[in-house]
Amino acid sequence: MGLSWSSETRIRHRIPVRIQAAAAFAGLLVVVACGSTSTAQRPSPSPVASASAVASPTAGSSAFPSPTPGGAPAVPGVPVSCSSQVPPSHQLALVKLRGVAGVIVRDITDINHPVSRCTIGGGAFFRFYDESHISYIAMPANAALGAPGSLYLVDLRAGTTSLVRSWANGGFASWIYNWSPDGRILTYLSSDPAGVQWHILSAAGDRLLANLGQVAARGIDTNNDDAMVGFSADGKYVAVEQTFTQGKGAGGATTPIQVNRVSDGSVAYTRTDGTMAVWAGTGAQLLFRTSAGVQSWSQSGSVVQVAAGSSWIHPWASPDGSRVAFLELNAQTNHVGLVLDLTSGATHALSAQPRAQIAFLNSTLVWYAGEAICTTATPCGLGGPPLSGSYYIYDLGSDVESGSIDTYVYDSWPHVVGQT
Repeated sequence: MGLSWSSETRIRHRIPVRIQAAAAFAGLLVVVACGSTSTAQRPSPSPVASASAVASPTAGSSAFPSPTPGGAPAVPGVPVSCSSQVPPSHQLALVKLRGVAGVIVRDITDINHPVSRCTIGGGAFFRFYDESHISYIAMPANAALGAPGSLYLVDLRAGTTSLVRSWANGGFASWIYNWSPDGRILTYLSSDPAGVQWHILSAAGDRLLANLGQVAARGIDTNNDDAMVGFSADGKYVAVEQTFTQGKGAGGATTPIQVNRVSDGSVAYTRTDGTMAVWAGTGAQLLFRTSAGVQSWSQSGSVVQVAAGSSWIHPWASPDGSRVAFLELNAQTNHVGLVLDLTSGATHALSAQPRAQIAFLNSTLVWYAGEAICTTATPCGLGGPPLSGSYYIYDLGSDVESGSIDTYVYDSWPHVVGQT
């Protein structure tokens, strides 16, 4: 399949799962993080109690159907423990905290007084299923490309863990998955030596949407290469966007972007170029980058120019559907953060200093990581600029940037308009 495990883990898991990578696999995952919004860093509440041993997966403990018998053996799940219940209709984030082991479920409803609710003691590619469930992928220790894996769903209130699906051969992009807004459908990529396939899975069964082909043997450019799957905010469409396989569509052309109707699986839209796609947080609007800039597809079938000339990187949509945060390269090959207003089309520059791993924490707060400054005398070289070790939150309401104690966030909740 051409790409090494170390290189594949650097692709964004936009699991609106944008996908960069999972920290557990030593990659660079595009993440959302949370922390203080004041000019001084606030201490984090104490971490939750140490995780207890995970019980055997419990069929039927979640809303999503359990796997059918006869599949690949499951990789064992990881410990998850909660020190307090998640109240209804709260805002949440899955984060790494400075100096704290594990992945933390943080209640950020009061951003000045966040609360650590639960700790996840392993796994990777974490995602909120809803406000009381999280999902993650488990793989064997020191797993290499081609290793087996399992997708689990954890009920944080009931304290139970369910197996969603397992695979015997985890090839390139096998970690890419996403949930529909109502949680009834899973879309995912399967990958083995035969190639990459795009699926949707629900109570009605597993439907193959497309054979995407094999991955070519080459390096990865994280400013241009990308892979994602995801649903429109209204749940009516599902999309795949990836720049790695040699799959062919109508007329023999490559199809890096494809949108299908969820109702019957039929193809609604394809194109032969494009990268860095993201669904807006409301309706059915897919935005993506082309050589002409950022364009947008809607369910009317039209494609319009949104930001001419923009070469956005790692876009992340706000949960209220109004904005998209993203990175661009400056003249020194550093990344800088910007936000696109989807109503006016205006672009708002954030800090002038180098920033990486941009994402929305909620509709008005953007988190990102500091990046070392590249200069002509000391260029950053291959692999891109290293992180500076500092982390920030930019408040769009006040145009103020402040420090963050959170060093990594995998996801935040809610994802789109209408979720509580």
